Amino acid sequence: MMHADRGPDDGVAAAAASVLGEEMGPSAHLVLVRRLPGSPLVVPLTGQAALDLQAEQKTVDHETVRILLDSSLVVDAGEDIGPDVVDALQHLAVPPLFRASAWLRRCRALVLEDGHAVLGGVRIEYRTGRGLWVEHVDVTGQ
Repeated sequence: MMHADRGPDDGVAAAAASVLGEEMGPSAHLVLVRRLPGSPLVVPLTGQAALDLQAEQKTVDHETVRILLDSSLVVDAGEDIGPDVVDALQHLAVPPLFRASAWLRRCRALVLEDGHAVLGGVRIEYRTGRGLWVEHVDVTGQ
């Protein structure tokens, strides 16, 4: 298993660095959200309000942006997380809701279902107090 030891509290600083172009090496700025069971709606990791990431909006209110940034982190390629994982995260589509905000337009949503997401050949989990964990898995079922 591998992990990124940055948590949602680093979101505002990470967003600022992303917007200012201060990123070093391969990295992906993620907003962690949990999918509501049986619904297209998600809840930010540090929030309680359900959001539709696919909503086409011209603007996003300040409180929603703050909650989403509080649920964000930056994943850097390095010892714990390989560049292939960061590359896959960078290729996630920017949700329409994020494109409506200058603070979020470079962020990707990592949608957790039952506490994890599977992207390519990796299982990605967020653990409170420990950060993001990446584990290579057999997605073929063999």
